Amino acid sequence: MKSSFLQYDPHVLRSLKKSTVRTTTLFYLYEIYPNASYPAEIARNTGIDASNVIGALRGMGDRYNGSSSLVEMGLVDVIEMEGVKYYRLSEYGKKTVEFLKMYVKNTGYNKVYLR
Repeated sequence: MKSSFLQYDPHVLRSLKKSTVRTTTLFYLYEIYPNASYPAEIARNTGIDASNVIGALRGMGDRYNGSSSLVEMGLVDVIEMEGVKYYRLSEYGKKTVEFLKMYVKNTGYNKVYLR
């Protein structure tokens, strides 16, 4: 188990562990994969304020560090259609969520990753 854990960037795992909003947003995008969504829809379906969803997805000033955003870490892709930005789980994001689910299943530790 430990060897598969090391293949993931520790910055990514730490960022997810520190932010319920990033983790919840990521897991929501996993649930609707391969479909994409926009921040207001993600907010409505997760119960998280839309500005916090935007911060988790792409960063926002001092409150959400851009280098720890889901897009910057490569977990979520941005798709622009007719001037509207949609967000979809990337392949790396999908593998990361599946790893976290496996980790929780094997260890029983779900304090952070499964809500």
